[in-house]
Amino acid sequence: MYWLEVIGFFIFIILMTIGYKRGNRNIMLGASICLIVALAGPDFISGVSEGFKDATSR
Repeated sequence: MYWLEVIGFFIFIILMTIGYKRGNRNIMLGASICLIVALAGPDFISGVSEGFKDATSR
């Protein structure tokens, strides 16, 4: 999960710079969404897997 955060952060930096230089807000929005997914994704995935394991063990 560490790599997902690192790769997502680098994609955020690249897309944010491209969007800022071109003046394209949609690219910057995509960069922000990418950052949110990179930071919240691992916790979400681990929570879903723990919930699934708990539900199937009962």
